[in-house]
Amino acid sequence: DQATSYEGQERAEVRDWTQRFITSAIFTAPLLVIAMSHGAITFPAINWLQLGLTLPVLLYGGGRFYRSAWAAARRLTSDMNTLIVVGTSSAFLYSMVATAAPSWVASPGTHHVPVYFDTAAGIITLILLGRVFETRARGRTSLAIRRLLDLQATTARVIRNGSEVDIPLDEVIIGDTVVVRPGEKVPVDGMVIEGVSF
Repeated sequence: DQATSYEGQERAEVRDWTQRFITSAIFTAPLLVIAMSHGAITFPAINWLQLGLTLPVLLYGGGRFYRSAWAAARRLTSDMNTLIVVGTSSAFLYSMVATAAPSWVASPGTHHVPVYFDTAAGIITLILLGRVFETRARGRTSLAIRRLLDLQATTARVIRNGSEVDIPLDEVIIGDTVVVRPGEKVPVDGMVIEGVSF
């Protein structure tokens, strides 16, 4: 059944976004704690630790964004994914240089070079959360629309040559007399010419 297959695909997409969000949130949380400590949490390899925590967020959590942005770039276009990739990559690449070769980005005599790994990971994680909400809402809306369509009649009973005949809806023409019995769905718009109902 096509509807069942579609619902299965929607559930799989929600599951995928949710897994990416949860994984990213787990790695992003310690990055935010380090950033919000304003230097209270520090040790010699702290930037390397932040680099290690950010990589899974960008590679796994942001993987779909990066693939979509690359596909758009090959078509010489851009989209929302391009903006995400440019923002997160800029923060990540600068921070990686500041970690591996701080003298390249720091003024002489500077003891601490700021890094923005938390920014790159935080952007990805928040956008993933938005995608989870968006996909769930779209799935509920699609389900509601499909349920409404299921309520629609597929055939109509019309009077042809003096007798009642069931025909597909697309064969009903203007001027046909449609018979609707008690409890049945009204299959098409029309004017009541005989009988009453509620």
